[in-house]
Amino acid sequence: MALENTARLLVTTDVLTTPNLNLHTYGDGRNILVSIGKAETDPHLFNGFCGTPCGMTLQDRNNYFDLTGKAKIKWTVIVSGFHRVRPLLKLADGTLLIGDRGSGSVADWQLSEISLSEVKWLRLDPARGVTLGNWVQNPDLSRVDEAGFFDVIPGSGVHQEGVPVEKLPAAPVGGWVAMSAFELWGAPVAREAKLTRP
Repeated sequence: MALENTARLLVTTDVLTTPNLNLHTYGDGRNILVSIGKAETDPHLFNGFCGTPCGMTLQDRNNYFDLTGKAKIKWTVIVSGFHRVRPLLKLADGTLLIGDRGSGSVADWQLSEISLSEVKWLRLDPARGVTLGNWVQNPDLSRVDEAGFFDVIPGSGVHQEGVPVEKLPAAPVGGWVAMSAFELWGAPVAREAKLTRP
């Protein structure tokens, strides 16, 4: 995933520089920001203004993802407080799954990788951002529609109605995840019909 922006913005498909991708948000993910600064980790995603649990996924317009076998997710993140980033998948049948493996260090940005064959999955309510039911046994990861991340804890930032995101004060320490890189390692599986950009 490559991002491009020159100001603090809400995350949308328009900030992606990788072609043929759609971006989808879950829970309060519409309040995830693309933040900028002067560090090598900029621009990066920041979820400190999510009022409830939130996350996002990427969707290839031309292909599903085959995430069986040695498939993995690699990401570079830093967190504050008890926050952790977890894998989020939407299967071809519409099932939304969140994984039990969480990543994040409060000390510094860290590159982590998660082997998807070792992850246990729960269903996720896409609107409320809460887990549902028991562990999903042997989900079919051979045709994954979307892949991304989710944080099950709300952010610590304060929304101010009518104030543009670029003017909101920084979220306090203790309540956020920031991500500067996201890589999905799997195999493409052609879609039967092309997806159009939303």
